[in-house]
Amino acid sequence: MSIVPLESGWRTLNENGIRVLEEYLDTGKTREVAGGSSNSSAAAAGDARKCAIFTRAEYSEMYTTVYNMCTQRTPNNWSEQLYKRYGESISKYVKEKILPALKQREDVYLLQELLKRWENHKMYIKWMDRFFTYLDRYYVKLQSVEPLHQRGISIFYQLVFEEVKKDVRNAILACINRERTGDKIDQELIKGVIDMYIGLGNGSLDVYTREFEEQFLPASQEHFTRQSSGWISEDSFPEYLRKVEEALKSEEDRVNRYLHRSTNVKLKSVVIQALLAQPQMRLLEKETSLSFLLSNDKTEDMTRMHRLFSLVEDGLAPVAKQFCEYVKGRGTAVVDEKVEQLKNATKADVSDPSFIQSMLDLHDKHKSTVTECFGSDSIFQKALKEAFETFINQEVGKYSFAQLMSTFCDRILRKSGDKLSEEQVETSLNKIVELFSYLTDKDLFADIYRNQLAKRLLYETSASDDAERSMIAKLKLKCGAQFTSKLEGMITDLSLAAETQREFQDHCNQLNDKNAALGGIDFQVQVLTTGYWPSYQTHDVTLAPEMQKAMGVFHTFYAVKTQHRRLTWIHTLGSAVVSAHLQKRHDLITNSYQACILLLFKTHETLSFEMITKLLKIDESFAKKLVATLSFGKFKILVKADPDNSDQKSISAEDVFKPNDNFQCPHRKLKIPAPTFEETHNRERVEEVIFRLYKRCCPAIVRIMKARKTLGHQQLVTEVLQQLSFFRPNPKVVKQRIEHLIEREYLERGEQANQYRYLA
Repeated sequence: MSIVPLESGWRTLNENGIRVLEEYLDTGKTREVAGGSSNSSAAAAGDARKCAIFTRAEYSEMYTTVYNMCTQRTPNNWSEQLYKRYGESISKYVKEKILPALKQREDVYLLQELLKRWENHKMYIKWMDRFFTYLDRYYVKLQSVEPLHQRGISIFYQLVFEEVKKDVRNAILACINRERTGDKIDQELIKGVIDMYIGLGNGSLDVYTREFEEQFLPASQEHFTRQSSGWISEDSFPEYLRKVEEALKSEEDRVNRYLHRSTNVKLKSVVIQALLAQPQMRLLEKETSLSFLLSNDKTEDMTRMHRLFSLVEDGLAPVAKQFCEYVKGRGTAVVDEKVEQLKNATKADVSDPSFIQSMLDLHDKHKSTVTECFGSDSIFQKALKEAFETFINQEVGKYSFAQLMSTFCDRILRKSGDKLSEEQVETSLNKIVELFSYLTDKDLFADIYRNQLAKRLLYETSASDDAERSMIAKLKLKCGAQFTSKLEGMITDLSLAAETQREFQDHCNQLNDKNAALGGIDFQVQVLTTGYWPSYQTHDVTLAPEMQKAMGVFHTFYAVKTQHRRLTWIHTLGSAVVSAHLQKRHDLITNSYQACILLLFKTHETLSFEMITKLLKIDESFAKKLVATLSFGKFKILVKADPDNSDQKSISAEDVFKPNDNFQCPHRKLKIPAPTFEETHNRERVEEVIFRLYKRCCPAIVRIMKARKTLGHQQLVTEVLQQLSFFRPNPKVVKQRIEHLIEREYLERGEQANQYRYLA
């Protein structure tokens, strides 16, 4: 094989390959594959199969020439020279053809020309790479020099891109700004130029990031900061957020259409910072911000607000704070309105459900907002809790929320209360328990609820046993088994009491003369366990002989049944049906004390108040309350014998009473209201009761100290208050209990000031 000289071989490559390629790039003319005249129409039509720059023979000649020049022995191996001339030929074309063409262009025209030249350049180096494949395959790898393709890209970057990059970037930014203001642009052109950035980085994003993105993002920041200022001054809060949402979507679409996907997160962050994070406080201070949305139930706008501000780091915190303040304001306003009504009312009705119902409605509304608009976000749940805890624990005049809430439950669960379906009762109980969870004095509620439950159970006024158990189960779920143990005990106790009553009836049926033994009365007893039930006031009274007989029979029966329990009769809870023959017969449903007074008139036509108290051996002040219910109440069963004093509602020792023979009422059965006794859930008594101090506070202190061994005073007090979730004792009380435990040698003072140590 003959030697191929360098100049001869290069001339072949230059004239038959490189110049033909450059002419095609300049003119676009191609040759038909099957021969014939020069024709560019096929290329214009995109029929690539009929058009080619080189025939197979021509391409083979170029490849073979390079192969021969690179495989000749030294000194005729021209690999190094070919590698050098490869770069020189590309650089020459760039300088002579591309740069002059670009210097005459600007803005969109610059981008169009640059993209055209870049596409041509890629074709140029593609064919050059094919011609010089052997050189690239062996010489480049052996000498560890820059690969031919990469070298071709580098030449374009250094000679072309470095010259025009600033103008190109400005042209792209100008196009994007025009599109942001509503103009249409050639998106395919921008995408092509962006692809060029990535191509110049040989697939990496270094060039794209450095030469475009690092300037694009600050420019976007400035643009949206200006937009924000204009929107804030011109638009309402909801409208501003709609524009922000549109801006975020349009920027995301922009990235998807012609920017690189890696820009999406960065650009989104820029938009969020400019449109939401920086102006957030100004936005929330607008009249049409969150308070306006809440007041007008703008659920769609609130959902959008939550969605957008959740994109800002800690962006929901100020929104949640404003939500909390709004709910506090609404709740406090309802409480204040109720307090004002109580001040102006001549008589307050604690059983009126409207106030608690308004609280439930308020909670439902804002809970729904948290769920539907704020996605049950924990920060808004916490804000709702904080808001309700603020006003739920206020005093409503002379009433506490615990009392009002318990009375609301009582109204739902009583037969004479609101007529609700089972589903409505269950829904109402769920809602009241949710409200109860915000209550600080949960044990005060428990004490009041226990009293009211006891009345419903003992007087058989409970509408549904299932509803009672359901409510207890809900409270147990919220506060634990200890909280509801007495309530559950009361339910169980009644079942045992019913069994005892059945056994007593069997015992009475075995007596020789049942009627005589029981004093001629129908007698039933409920035996209850003292620990479960509320404590009740007892008053000494001389019972009617019939009552005493019946009680004696039960004493005998119960003494045989058990010897380990002591019976204490609570006549306050007793009830009796007394048959009264006035103008016609009436069955009077009374308590035991009222029945004793009425039975005195079986043997006396008239009785003075003084005589009544002597016969019954009852306290005078209590007796006045009892007589008043029979003579001045709704049903005037007794009247004063002295006509001159008949209109007076005061009772003196000399006043004489007699049955009211003129009493008229269409009903056969009449329930005589009992006197109002002192409530066993008096707040001051409940708060100071000894079991709250000893049975809860002291064990909590011991538990904490046993786990921690050593603890400072303030931290100990804080942890005790956290554990005692049912009520909030005064920190002074906790300090007293600590001192008490030190005296009993459960604790001792530490070496440091205000420090305690646990003694095992």
